[in-house]
Amino acid sequence: MEDYYYYEDDYGDEEGESQDSALGDAYSTAKSLMGTNPLQCVAGLLAVERDDSSGGKWTFKSLKALVKVSRQMGAYEDMLRYYERVCTFNHKDVDKGSLQKAMTKFIDESQRVPVDYLGRALRTTAEVTSRDLKAYSRLWFNAKVKYATLLLDANDVGSVISEIEPVLAWCKEEDPLGFKKGSQLFFCYALLLQAYTVGRDWKKVRDMFFSTISIVNTIAPSRVVGSVLECGGKMYVCYRDWQSAFQTFSAAFRYYNEGGDPRRINCLKYLVLTCLLSGSDVDLFAAPETRAYEEVAEIVPFSGLVKAYRRNDVQRFLSTADLVRQCFTAEPAVLVCLDLLLDNLRLRALVAFASPYERLSMQRLQSVLLVDKDEVDRLCLRAVSEGVLRAKLDNENGVVIMNGESEVGPETERLLAFDRWVNALHEFNKRSYKDIERNL
Repeated sequence: MEDYYYYEDDYGDEEGESQDSALGDAYSTAKSLMGTNPLQCVAGLLAVERDDSSGGKWTFKSLKALVKVSRQMGAYEDMLRYYERVCTFNHKDVDKGSLQKAMTKFIDESQRVPVDYLGRALRTTAEVTSRDLKAYSRLWFNAKVKYATLLLDANDVGSVISEIEPVLAWCKEEDPLGFKKGSQLFFCYALLLQAYTVGRDWKKVRDMFFSTISIVNTIAPSRVVGSVLECGGKMYVCYRDWQSAFQTFSAAFRYYNEGGDPRRINCLKYLVLTCLLSGSDVDLFAAPETRAYEEVAEIVPFSGLVKAYRRNDVQRFLSTADLVRQCFTAEPAVLVCLDLLLDNLRLRALVAFASPYERLSMQRLQSVLLVDKDEVDRLCLRAVSEGVLRAKLDNENGVVIMNGESEVGPETERLLAFDRWVNALHEFNKRSYKDIERNL
Protein backbone atom coordinates (compact mmCIF):
# COMPACT_ATOMS: atom_id res chain seq x y z
CA MET A 1 0.00 0.00 0.00
CA GLU A 2 2.85 2.36 0.81
CA ASP A 3 4.39 1.69 -2.60
CA TYR A 4 1.05 2.46 -4.19
CA TYR A 5 0.89 5.87 -2.56
CA TYR A 6 4.52 6.53 -3.42
CA TYR A 7 3.98 5.96 -7.12
CA GLU A 8 0.69 7.84 -7.09
CA ASP A 9 2.39 10.94 -5.66
CA ASP A 10 5.18 10.68 -8.18
CA TYR A 11 2.65 10.45 -10.99
CA GLY A 12 0.93 13.58 -9.62
CA ASP A 13 4.21 15.53 -9.75
CA GLU A 14 4.75 14.51 -13.34
CA GLU A 15 1.23 15.65 -14.20
CA GLY A 16 1.90 19.05 -12.59
CA GLU A 17 5.16 19.42 -14.48
CA SER A 18 3.39 18.54 -17.71
CA GLN A 19 0.75 21.21 -17.12
CA ASP A 20 3.43 23.76 -16.23
CA SER A 21 5.29 22.92 -19.43
CA ALA A 22 2.10 23.27 -21.49
CA LEU A 23 1.38 26.68 -19.94
CA GLY A 24 4.95 27.76 -20.63
CA ASP A 25 4.68 26.74 -24.29
CA ALA A 26 1.33 28.50 -24.67
CA TYR A 27 2.74 31.65 -23.06
CA SER A 28 5.81 31.67 -25.33
CA THR A 29 3.66 31.13 -28.43
CA ALA A 30 1.29 33.97 -27.51
CA LYS A 31 4.10 36.35 -26.60
CA SER A 32 5.87 35.71 -29.92
CA LEU A 33 2.85 37.21 -31.72
CA MET A 34 3.14 40.55 -29.90
CA GLY A 35 4.90 42.32 -32.76
CA THR A 36 3.03 40.70 -35.68
CA ASN A 37 -0.49 39.93 -34.47
CA PRO A 38 -1.23 41.76 -31.20
CA LEU A 39 -4.92 40.76 -31.09
CA GLN A 40 -4.02 37.08 -31.36
CA CYS A 41 -1.33 37.68 -28.74
CA VAL A 42 -3.93 39.09 -26.33
CA ALA A 43 -6.24 36.12 -26.92
CA GLY A 44 -3.40 33.66 -26.29
CA LEU A 45 -2.29 35.38 -23.09
CA LEU A 46 -5.84 35.47 -21.74
CA ALA A 47 -6.09 31.74 -22.47
CA VAL A 48 -2.92 31.13 -20.45
CA GLU A 49 -4.38 33.08 -17.54
CA ARG A 50 -7.61 31.09 -17.78
CA ASP A 51 -5.85 27.72 -17.88
CA ASP A 52 -3.48 28.52 -14.99
CA SER A 53 -5.65 27.03 -12.27
CA SER A 54 -3.17 27.97 -9.54
CA GLY A 55 -3.12 31.62 -10.61
CA GLY A 56 0.65 31.63 -10.13
CA LYS A 57 3.69 32.59 -12.13
CA TRP A 58 2.15 32.04 -15.60
CA THR A 59 -0.77 34.28 -14.73
CA PHE A 60 1.71 36.89 -13.53
CA LYS A 61 3.81 36.60 -16.70
CA SER A 62 0.69 36.82 -18.85
CA LEU A 63 -0.51 39.96 -17.07
CA LYS A 64 2.88 41.62 -17.59
CA ALA A 65 2.77 40.76 -21.29
CA LEU A 66 -0.84 42.00 -21.54
CA VAL A 67 0.28 45.34 -20.09
CA LYS A 68 3.00 45.60 -22.73
CA VAL A 69 0.89 44.60 -25.74
CA SER A 70 -1.96 46.89 -24.63
CA ARG A 71 0.49 49.78 -24.47
CA GLN A 72 1.79 48.98 -27.95
CA MET A 73 -1.78 48.88 -29.30
CA GLY A 74 -2.66 52.20 -27.65
CA ALA A 75 -5.33 50.48 -25.54
CA TYR A 76 -4.36 52.50 -22.48
CA GLU A 77 -7.43 51.73 -20.37
CA ASP A 78 -6.73 48.00 -20.77
CA MET A 79 -3.07 48.69 -20.03
CA LEU A 80 -3.95 50.35 -16.72
CA ARG A 81 -6.41 47.60 -15.81
CA TYR A 82 -3.81 44.87 -16.32
CA TYR A 83 -1.09 46.95 -14.64
CA GLU A 84 -3.19 47.39 -11.52
CA ARG A 85 -3.54 43.60 -11.33
CA VAL A 86 0.24 43.27 -11.67
CA CYS A 87 0.82 45.77 -8.85
CA THR A 88 -1.56 43.98 -6.48
CA PHE A 89 -0.60 40.42 -7.50
CA ASN A 90 -0.32 38.09 -4.52
CA HIS A 91 0.90 34.52 -4.87
CA LYS A 92 3.54 32.42 -3.15
CA ASP A 93 5.36 31.86 -6.46
CA VAL A 94 5.85 35.61 -7.03
CA ASP A 95 8.00 37.45 -4.50
CA LYS A 96 8.24 41.18 -3.81
CA GLY A 97 11.42 41.45 -5.82
CA SER A 98 9.60 40.25 -8.94
CA LEU A 99 6.77 42.70 -8.31
CA GLN A 100 9.17 45.59 -7.88
CA LYS A 101 11.06 44.65 -11.03
CA ALA A 102 7.82 44.48 -13.03
CA MET A 103 6.59 47.88 -11.80
CA THR A 104 9.97 49.54 -12.31
CA LYS A 105 10.27 48.20 -15.86
CA PHE A 106 6.76 49.38 -16.70
CA ILE A 107 7.46 52.94 -15.52
CA ASP A 108 10.78 53.08 -17.37
CA GLU A 109 9.18 51.89 -20.62
CA SER A 110 6.06 54.09 -20.40
CA GLN A 111 7.57 57.57 -20.76
CA ARG A 112 5.83 58.05 -24.13
CA VAL A 113 2.41 57.05 -22.85
CA PRO A 114 -0.06 60.01 -22.87
CA VAL A 115 0.40 62.11 -19.75
CA ASP A 116 -3.05 61.39 -18.28
CA TYR A 117 -2.52 57.62 -18.40
CA LEU A 118 1.07 57.85 -17.21
CA GLY A 119 -0.07 59.96 -14.27
CA ARG A 120 -2.71 57.39 -13.31
CA ALA A 121 -0.14 54.59 -13.52
CA LEU A 122 2.27 56.52 -11.32
CA ARG A 123 -0.47 57.20 -8.77
CA THR A 124 -1.32 53.50 -8.69
CA THR A 125 2.35 52.62 -8.21
CA ALA A 126 2.80 55.15 -5.41
CA GLU A 127 -0.36 53.98 -3.65
CA VAL A 128 0.56 50.28 -3.79
CA THR A 129 4.19 50.76 -2.76
CA SER A 130 3.27 53.12 0.10
CA ARG A 131 1.74 50.13 1.90
CA ASP A 132 5.18 48.58 2.37
CA LEU A 133 7.85 51.29 2.28
CA LYS A 134 10.38 48.95 3.82
CA ALA A 135 10.33 46.80 0.68
CA TYR A 136 9.44 49.39 -1.96
CA SER A 137 10.93 52.67 -0.71
CA ARG A 138 12.99 53.40 -3.84
CA LEU A 139 10.13 52.59 -6.21
CA TRP A 140 7.70 54.67 -4.13
CA PHE A 141 10.11 57.60 -4.18
CA ASN A 142 10.63 57.38 -7.95
CA ALA A 143 6.89 57.16 -8.64
CA LYS A 144 6.12 60.18 -6.44
CA VAL A 145 8.90 62.27 -7.97
CA LYS A 146 7.94 61.35 -11.55
CA TYR A 147 4.31 62.19 -10.86
CA ALA A 148 5.27 65.50 -9.25
CA THR A 149 7.36 66.25 -12.36
CA LEU A 150 4.28 65.71 -14.55
CA LEU A 151 2.35 68.12 -12.33
CA LEU A 152 5.17 70.65 -12.61
CA ASP A 153 5.08 70.40 -16.41
CA ALA A 154 1.37 71.26 -16.16
CA ASN A 155 2.21 74.27 -13.92
CA ASP A 156 0.09 72.80 -11.10
CA VAL A 157 2.25 74.31 -8.36
CA GLY A 158 -0.06 73.51 -5.44
CA SER A 159 -0.30 69.82 -6.36
CA VAL A 160 3.48 69.57 -6.78
CA ILE A 161 4.01 70.88 -3.26
CA SER A 162 1.38 68.58 -1.70
CA GLU A 163 2.79 65.59 -3.61
CA ILE A 164 6.39 66.22 -2.52
CA GLU A 165 5.75 67.08 1.14
CA PRO A 166 5.36 63.43 2.33
CA VAL A 167 8.42 62.45 0.29
CA LEU A 168 10.39 65.27 1.88
CA ALA A 169 9.31 64.10 5.33
CA TRP A 170 10.44 60.56 4.46
CA CYS A 171 13.83 61.84 3.27
CA LYS A 172 14.41 63.60 6.57
CA GLU A 173 13.52 60.62 8.74
CA GLU A 174 16.30 58.98 10.73
CA ASP A 175 17.26 55.79 8.88
CA PRO A 176 18.43 53.02 11.25
CA LEU A 177 20.00 51.12 8.35
CA GLY A 178 22.23 54.05 7.47
CA PHE A 179 20.63 54.53 4.03
CA LYS A 180 21.82 57.93 2.88
CA LYS A 181 19.05 60.05 1.44
CA GLY A 182 21.05 63.07 0.33
CA SER A 183 20.37 62.41 -3.35
CA GLN A 184 16.65 61.94 -2.76
CA LEU A 185 16.53 65.11 -0.68
CA PHE A 186 18.26 67.02 -3.49
CA PHE A 187 15.64 65.82 -6.00
CA CYS A 188 12.80 66.90 -3.69
CA TYR A 189 14.32 70.33 -3.12
CA ALA A 190 14.92 70.74 -6.85
CA LEU A 191 11.25 70.04 -7.62
CA LEU A 192 10.02 72.40 -4.91
CA LEU A 193 12.45 75.05 -6.10
CA GLN A 194 11.08 74.82 -9.64
CA ALA A 195 7.50 74.91 -8.33
CA TYR A 196 8.17 78.05 -6.28
CA THR A 197 9.88 79.63 -9.31
CA VAL A 198 6.85 78.94 -11.51
CA GLY A 199 4.69 80.48 -8.77
CA ARG A 200 7.14 83.43 -8.49
CA ASP A 201 7.35 83.06 -4.72
CA TRP A 202 10.85 84.52 -4.62
CA LYS A 203 11.19 84.43 -0.83
CA LYS A 204 10.64 80.66 -0.83
CA VAL A 205 12.82 80.29 -3.92
CA ARG A 206 15.64 82.03 -2.10
CA ASP A 207 15.31 79.86 1.02
CA MET A 208 14.96 76.63 -0.97
CA PHE A 209 17.87 77.52 -3.27
CA PHE A 210 20.32 77.91 -0.41
CA SER A 211 18.97 74.75 1.26
CA THR A 212 19.48 72.82 -1.97
CA ILE A 213 23.03 73.93 -2.70
CA SER A 214 24.00 73.26 0.91
CA ILE A 215 23.40 69.50 0.49
CA VAL A 216 26.74 67.73 0.39
CA ASN A 217 27.88 64.20 -0.43
CA THR A 218 25.49 63.82 -3.34
CA ILE A 219 26.08 63.56 -7.07
CA ALA A 220 22.97 64.68 -8.94
CA PRO A 221 22.45 64.49 -12.72
CA SER A 222 23.62 67.53 -14.67
CA ARG A 223 20.08 68.35 -15.79
CA VAL A 224 18.86 68.53 -12.17
CA VAL A 225 21.79 70.66 -10.99
CA GLY A 226 21.27 72.92 -14.01
CA SER A 227 17.59 73.42 -13.16
CA VAL A 228 18.48 74.30 -9.55
CA LEU A 229 21.03 76.89 -10.67
CA GLU A 230 18.66 78.33 -13.28
CA CYS A 231 16.04 78.89 -10.57
CA GLY A 232 18.71 80.54 -8.43
CA GLY A 233 19.65 82.82 -11.31
CA LYS A 234 16.03 83.92 -11.74
CA MET A 235 15.83 84.61 -8.01
CA TYR A 236 18.91 86.84 -8.23
CA VAL A 237 17.32 88.65 -11.19
CA CYS A 238 14.28 89.36 -9.03
CA TYR A 239 16.53 90.82 -6.33
CA ARG A 240 18.58 92.64 -9.01
CA ASP A 241 21.84 91.10 -7.87
CA TRP A 242 23.21 91.06 -11.42
CA GLN A 243 26.68 89.75 -10.63
CA SER A 244 25.34 86.74 -8.72
CA ALA A 245 22.72 86.15 -11.42
CA PHE A 246 25.39 86.19 -14.12
CA GLN A 247 27.61 83.73 -12.24
CA THR A 248 24.70 81.40 -11.43
CA PHE A 249 23.32 81.34 -14.98
CA SER A 250 26.85 80.71 -16.23
CA ALA A 251 27.13 77.63 -14.01
CA ALA A 252 23.63 76.47 -15.00
CA PHE A 253 24.52 76.73 -18.68
CA ARG A 254 27.66 74.63 -18.15
CA TYR A 255 25.68 71.85 -16.47
CA TYR A 256 22.97 71.90 -19.13
CA ASN A 257 25.59 71.87 -21.87
CA GLU A 258 27.50 68.96 -20.30
CA GLY A 259 24.29 66.94 -20.08
CA GLY A 260 23.11 67.86 -23.58
CA ASP A 261 19.94 69.34 -22.09
CA PRO A 262 17.91 71.47 -24.57
CA ARG A 263 17.25 73.98 -21.77
CA ARG A 264 20.78 75.28 -22.34
CA ILE A 265 19.43 77.53 -25.13
CA ASN A 266 16.96 79.27 -22.84
CA CYS A 267 19.57 79.51 -20.11
CA LEU A 268 21.99 81.16 -22.54
CA LYS A 269 19.42 83.90 -23.14
CA TYR A 270 19.36 84.72 -19.42
CA LEU A 271 23.13 84.55 -19.35
CA VAL A 272 23.44 87.18 -22.09
CA LEU A 273 21.09 89.63 -20.35
CA THR A 274 22.66 89.29 -16.90
CA CYS A 275 26.15 89.54 -18.36
CA LEU A 276 25.31 92.97 -19.75
CA LEU A 277 23.49 94.10 -16.60
CA SER A 278 26.38 93.01 -14.38
CA GLY A 279 28.68 95.34 -16.28
CA SER A 280 30.95 92.47 -17.26
CA ASP A 281 33.24 92.97 -20.25
CA VAL A 282 33.29 89.22 -20.95
CA ASP A 283 32.64 88.35 -24.58
CA LEU A 284 30.27 85.44 -24.06
CA PHE A 285 30.37 84.25 -27.64
CA ALA A 286 34.16 84.10 -27.68
CA ALA A 287 34.15 80.96 -25.51
CA PRO A 288 34.10 77.63 -27.41
CA GLU A 289 31.07 76.29 -25.50
CA THR A 290 28.90 79.31 -26.42
CA ARG A 291 30.33 80.17 -29.85
CA ALA A 292 28.56 77.15 -31.32
CA TYR A 293 25.18 78.69 -30.44
CA GLU A 294 25.76 82.22 -31.74
CA GLU A 295 24.10 81.42 -35.08
CA VAL A 296 21.22 79.40 -33.59
CA ALA A 297 17.94 81.06 -34.63
CA GLU A 298 16.79 81.64 -31.03
CA ILE A 299 20.12 83.16 -30.00
CA VAL A 300 20.71 85.43 -33.02
CA PRO A 301 18.59 88.29 -31.54
CA PHE A 302 20.55 88.09 -28.29
CA SER A 303 23.85 88.18 -30.15
CA GLY A 304 22.59 91.28 -31.95
CA LEU A 305 21.54 92.77 -28.62
CA VAL A 306 25.07 92.41 -27.28
CA LYS A 307 26.58 94.05 -30.36
CA ALA A 308 24.13 96.97 -30.22
CA TYR A 309 24.77 97.48 -26.51
CA ARG A 310 28.56 97.43 -26.87
CA ARG A 311 28.35 99.98 -29.72
CA ASN A 312 25.84 102.25 -27.91
CA ASP A 313 23.50 101.81 -30.89
CA VAL A 314 20.08 102.70 -29.46
CA GLN A 315 18.20 102.28 -32.74
CA ARG A 316 19.52 98.77 -33.36
CA PHE A 317 19.03 97.82 -29.73
CA LEU A 318 15.36 98.82 -29.86
CA SER A 319 14.67 96.83 -33.02
CA THR A 320 16.47 93.78 -31.64
CA ALA A 321 14.80 94.09 -28.23
CA ASP A 322 11.39 93.62 -29.85
CA LEU A 323 12.52 90.18 -31.04
CA VAL A 324 13.95 89.37 -27.64
CA ARG A 325 10.72 90.30 -25.85
CA GLN A 326 8.90 87.66 -27.87
CA CYS A 327 11.14 85.02 -26.27
CA PHE A 328 10.10 85.98 -22.73
CA THR A 329 6.37 86.63 -22.91
CA ALA A 330 5.85 84.46 -19.80
CA GLU A 331 8.86 85.84 -17.89
CA PRO A 332 7.98 89.33 -16.57
CA ALA A 333 10.97 89.30 -14.22
CA VAL A 334 13.30 88.86 -17.19
CA LEU A 335 11.46 91.42 -19.32
CA VAL A 336 12.43 93.98 -16.69
CA CYS A 337 16.04 93.27 -17.65
CA LEU A 338 15.44 94.66 -21.13
CA ASP A 339 14.01 97.91 -19.77
CA LEU A 340 16.97 98.30 -17.42
CA LEU A 341 19.42 97.51 -20.22
CA LEU A 342 17.77 100.08 -22.47
CA ASP A 343 18.00 102.70 -19.75
CA ASN A 344 21.68 101.88 -19.16
CA LEU A 345 22.33 101.97 -22.89
CA ARG A 346 20.77 105.41 -23.26
CA LEU A 347 22.87 106.65 -20.38
CA ARG A 348 26.03 105.27 -22.03
CA ALA A 349 25.01 106.75 -25.37
CA LEU A 350 24.31 110.13 -23.75
CA VAL A 351 27.74 110.29 -22.13
CA ALA A 352 29.54 109.09 -25.26
CA PHE A 353 27.69 111.52 -27.54
CA ALA A 354 27.93 114.55 -25.22
CA SER A 355 31.60 114.21 -24.27
CA PRO A 356 33.12 116.15 -27.24
CA TYR A 357 30.73 119.11 -26.87
CA GLU A 358 30.63 122.19 -24.66
CA ARG A 359 26.95 122.90 -25.35
CA LEU A 360 24.45 120.42 -26.71
CA SER A 361 20.83 120.88 -27.75
CA MET A 362 18.33 118.73 -25.86
CA GLN A 363 16.41 118.35 -29.09
CA ARG A 364 19.50 116.78 -30.60
CA LEU A 365 19.76 114.37 -27.68
CA GLN A 366 16.11 113.44 -28.12
CA SER A 367 16.80 112.31 -31.69
CA VAL A 368 19.95 110.41 -30.66
CA LEU A 369 18.41 108.65 -27.66
CA LEU A 370 14.94 108.29 -29.22
CA VAL A 371 13.15 109.70 -26.16
CA ASP A 372 11.16 112.82 -25.26
CA LYS A 373 12.47 115.91 -23.46
CA ASP A 374 11.41 114.76 -19.99
CA GLU A 375 13.35 111.53 -20.46
CA VAL A 376 16.41 113.47 -21.62
CA ASP A 377 16.16 115.57 -18.45
CA ARG A 378 15.97 112.43 -16.32
CA LEU A 379 18.92 110.79 -18.06
CA CYS A 380 21.04 113.93 -17.75
CA LEU A 381 20.26 114.20 -14.04
CA ARG A 382 21.12 110.54 -13.58
CA ALA A 383 24.40 110.93 -15.47
CA VAL A 384 25.34 113.94 -13.33
CA SER A 385 24.33 112.28 -10.06
CA GLU A 386 26.34 109.16 -10.89
CA GLY A 387 29.37 111.26 -11.73
CA VAL A 388 29.68 110.08 -15.33
CA LEU A 389 28.83 113.48 -16.85
CA ARG A 390 29.92 116.97 -15.75
CA ALA A 391 27.10 119.19 -16.97
CA LYS A 392 24.14 121.37 -16.05
CA LEU A 393 20.76 121.78 -17.68
CA ASP A 394 19.60 125.07 -19.17
CA ASN A 395 15.91 124.32 -19.53
CA GLU A 396 15.10 127.87 -20.57
CA ASN A 397 17.25 127.58 -23.70
CA GLY A 398 16.88 123.82 -24.04
CA VAL A 399 20.58 123.00 -23.89
CA VAL A 400 22.98 120.92 -21.85
CA ILE A 401 26.08 122.84 -20.80
CA MET A 402 29.21 120.80 -20.14
CA ASN A 403 31.20 121.85 -17.09
CA GLY A 404 34.71 121.29 -15.89
CA GLU A 405 35.10 119.82 -12.46
CA SER A 406 35.85 123.23 -10.95
CA GLU A 407 32.62 124.64 -12.37
CA VAL A 408 30.30 122.23 -10.66
CA GLY A 409 27.65 124.16 -8.71
CA PRO A 410 26.39 123.59 -5.17
CA GLU A 411 23.21 121.86 -6.35
CA THR A 412 25.19 119.38 -8.41
CA GLU A 413 27.59 118.80 -5.52
CA ARG A 414 24.62 118.08 -3.29
CA LEU A 415 23.30 115.54 -5.79
CA LEU A 416 26.71 113.93 -6.14
CA ALA A 417 27.13 113.68 -2.37
CA PHE A 418 23.68 112.18 -2.05
CA ASP A 419 24.50 109.68 -4.78
CA ARG A 420 27.75 108.68 -3.05
CA TRP A 421 25.81 108.13 0.15
CA VAL A 422 23.22 105.96 -1.67
CA ASN A 423 25.97 103.93 -3.36
CA ALA A 424 27.75 103.36 -0.05
CA LEU A 425 24.49 102.23 1.55
CA HIS A 426 23.83 99.92 -1.39
CA GLU A 427 27.29 98.33 -1.10
CA PHE A 428 26.82 97.85 2.64
CA ASN A 429 23.47 96.18 1.98
CA LYS A 430 25.03 93.82 -0.59
CA ARG A 431 27.83 92.82 1.79
CA SER A 432 25.35 92.18 4.60
CA TYR A 433 23.14 90.15 2.26
CA LYS A 434 26.06 87.92 1.24
CA ASP A 435 27.16 87.49 4.87
CA ILE A 436 23.64 86.31 5.74
CA GLU A 437 23.71 83.89 2.79
CA ARG A 438 26.96 82.34 3.96
CA ASN A 439 25.58 81.83 7.47
CA LEU A 440 22.35 80.14 6.36
